[in-house]
Amino acid sequence: MSVENHALCFVNGMHLYAGAEVWMLEAATNLRDRGRTVHFVAPPGSPLLERARAAGFHVAGIDIRFDASPFTLARLWTEFRHTRPAAVVCNRLKDLKAAGVAGALAGVPIRLYSRESDFPLRSTRPYYRWYLNKVATGLLVNSDATRRTTLASAPWLDLARVHTLLKGVDLLTFQPTPRNAGIPTVGFAGQLSERKGLTTLMKAWETLRTRNDALPAARLLIAGQGELREELCRWRDGLSAPAEVELLGQVDAMPAFYASLDVLALPSRYEGYGLTAAEALACGRPVVACDTSSMPELVSDGSSGRLVPIDRPDLVADALHAYLVDPDLAAVHGAAGRAAMVAGHDREQTLDQLDALTTPKGSS
Repeated sequence: MSVENHALCFVNGMHLYAGAEVWMLEAATNLRDRGRTVHFVAPPGSPLLERARAAGFHVAGIDIRFDASPFTLARLWTEFRHTRPAAVVCNRLKDLKAAGVAGALAGVPIRLYSRESDFPLRSTRPYYRWYLNKVATGLLVNSDATRRTTLASAPWLDLARVHTLLKGVDLLTFQPTPRNAGIPTVGFAGQLSERKGLTTLMKAWETLRTRNDALPAARLLIAGQGELREELCRWRDGLSAPAEVELLGQVDAMPAFYASLDVLALPSRYEGYGLTAAEALACGRPVVACDTSSMPELVSDGSSGRLVPIDRPDLVADALHAYLVDPDLAAVHGAAGRAAMVAGHDREQTLDQLDALTTPKGSS
């Protein structure tokens, strides 16, 4: 099968719109601006599919739910034979099991599996080796932490086939803005799930607001969707000042969201890259996070934010409090965060790497 204009196809079977989906659509938009043809395969009606369609991309609505489903494999094979991509990038192992196999049968030369979280592979299952060594032509990992965890759980992987691809930040879109001059504000952005440390954040907020000090008013803005939304609603309604906490749902205008904050809280139990932390730092906002996964790669403790141990809401509260009562400290640490993102997390460099990894060798 001859490939069409070195086309790239992102395959994502998720029904949500979170960090990986945001990155895929933004990367696709930027690669298209560079002249690449980009397609999407995603579930019918999923946020990613609808947003990609609205942005003018070719999309195929295909559910990827059951391993080795002949119907799914046939639909994917037909799609790839029709669009002739040079590469497919699969979001989940389940996506690789379907789109990777169909891509190999259809003659797609590059089939990449993107590891989005710092979580071990279940390498005790023998078929993993076949999918990752034979079906996939390479693995993308989004941080040094994800790379270490992946290789530790799968020592049989060929190191040369594992590529660290940071998500990076669009430094033109995410730029520093003047500090919020209103009520001191903490923000959280991400999937509303337990792994994001929302229980820790809730306890930290309660601790912060019961302190007897010079912080008479404060706000907590929570952006995102997920399974903990109802629990968050119940928690907020039980607070002595529930109006201080706003559940914003899905937020598309993220630069404006960061501009409304004094500090971002991201007390995740584990992360892959930590896109919202990188974006907040690029906007000149300090970040309070847990000392785990990729967070030390983004946040320099005591310089661009604070890193605290997992499950220590008291320390999260202390760190947030320090920024809310000291705007000068927040400004200094925010400036350091911006400088770090400029130095090592420019999305243009990431796109150069992704472009190269998804272009067949010897192609112009």
